[in-house]
Amino acid sequence: MEDWLEQSERMLIDNHGDAILLEQSSLFWEQFDELVETGQFTEAQLIQFGHDTVAEFQFPFNLAIQDAVGHLYLGCCDNESS
Repeated sequence: MEDWLEQSERMLIDNHGDAILLEQSSLFWEQFDELVETGQFTEAQLIQFGHDTVAEFQFPFNLAIQDAVGHLYLGCCDNESS
């Protein structure tokens, strides 16, 4: 479990070609990567869901994208293993 809490940074590219430096936990990155690698979403789409969550709930972006990715992962990938 401690490994999932380890923080790391990545540079992401949104749909406008702008770079975003994002620090998140290993668990977040595992979920993010699975959503992208399975073809469920693109990196840019996940970033946009983060921005949409900011607009709806006024969360800081790092929490908004974490919330969005977590919900999408539970809805897509986690259900596949059931």
